[in-house]
Amino acid sequence: MNERILLVDDAEFSRGVMKQALINAGFDNITEASTADEARKIFSQTSPDLTVLDIMLPDSYDLGLLHEFLEINKNARIVINSAISKPEITREALLSGARGFISKPFNETDFLCKVRMALED
Repeated sequence: MNERILLVDDAEFSRGVMKQALINAGFDNITEASTADEARKIFSQTSPDLTVLDIMLPDSYDLGLLHEFLEINKNARIVINSAISKPEITREALLSGARGFISKPFNETDFLCKVRMALED
């Protein structure tokens, strides 16, 4: 599949699990970032079709990066991926424009379902 997917997570293991799930599902255009700064550069240069965004990064610890990306592209497809699964954070992310919220740890089927739903939205 040709969709450009950006995985943003400071945990290399987490990025690896997501990347392998995507590869197993036929996605092959995957870019990774481990910091908000890297993610900003990649997002603005590549305009990914989907960004899977962890909200707890070493240089960003809230929904600020989600807001930044949506200011750059109000139609950006962004799915939040976080170990913080408080209902108020999930609600705020979705009301702010995220296309989905995946709680860590996740199962591969649920992850891929939310990725596909975001891409089809």
